Amino acid sequence: MSGPRAFFPKPPLSTWGPGVGLGLGGLLGAWGLFHPWVLLLAPLLLPFLRLPFALGLVFVLLRGLLFPVPEPPYGTRLEGVFTLHQGTILWQGHRLWVQHYPGLEDGRYRLRGYLAPPQGKRNPGGFDQRTWLLSRGIRGVFHVERAEALAPLPDPRAPWRERLTAGLSPQVGEVVEGLVLGDKRGLEDAYPLFQKAGLAHLLAVSGQNVGYLAATLALLPLGRWRYLLALLLLPAYLWLAGPSPSLLRASLMAGLSLLGLFLGLGAAGVFQALGLALFLQLLLRPEALLGLGFQLSYLAVLGLALVLPALALPSGARGWLLGGLAASLAAQLPLILLLL
Repeated sequence: MSGPRAFFPKPPLSTWGPGVGLGLGGLLGAWGLFHPWVLLLAPLLLPFLRLPFALGLVFVLLRGLLFPVPEPPYGTRLEGVFTLHQGTILWQGHRLWVQHYPGLEDGRYRLRGYLAPPQGKRNPGGFDQRTWLLSRGIRGVFHVERAEALAPLPDPRAPWRERLTAGLSPQVGEVVEGLVLGDKRGLEDAYPLFQKAGLAHLLAVSGQNVGYLAATLALLPLGRWRYLLALLLLPAYLWLAGPSPSLLRASLMAGLSLLGLFLGLGAAGVFQALGLALFLQLLLRPEALLGLGFQLSYLAVLGLALVLPALALPSGARGWLLGGLAASLAAQLPLILLLL
């Protein structure tokens, strides 16, 4: 067998089975940090999932209790030179969201202002700044009263991005950066055209991009070493494109399967890989569970994993068409239920 199908051979080994229990336990532990009443469900699930579930629950719960996101001293006035990156600054171990109109580009600034708590939801269905920032590990807002730009912040990824588009025209290079890295900064005029054509999702990095990387490496005649090569390239791509929730989830799932294949254990099944990725992400940052992007990413994959294997699709072009439609519906159904 050759080509992309040979890259993740079947069947997966049963040694990956505990991943489901770890993931569900970690999910309940992270959820319990913000809604303690859900921990009452643990005794109901423990007899079915046993040790992996208990370990996932305890590890994530302890991680959140022992190392919570610290709350800054609200009301404190700040003045000094700060490095602004992606709308945040770091001050005395606290990551703070910078509130300034108009928004500030990444760079070095002399800032003056005060700290305040994030705003919660003011109206039903309205924006909840407190939850949104907490999902990113932020519990304080720095309201800037005065900002003086000192120097731009160099992007260490810029030289590598330039190599990606070397030899291409500016217009084509911007499209390539959007498709490969999800960078839409040069597509302000073209982005509405992608939206009208129903192709805007192609400019959002996700598991599809990780799949492209894996499928490309599947063509290399390197035997088992191609798995190690892909495993080493995943963090580099994650750094280059930026660790969005969906890309981090896909990279963890692919990385776990690649590691198993390289070690001769077999590829992780989709549910085991999904559970292990969920556990690892929540162990790293339990508050990530509050992010809508995090929830949508995992629910979409869960919908695909539950629905697609149960379908009996015809062969040929009709099967491809129905398969694409079924995949779209399977991924969107859990998202619709979440957003209701």
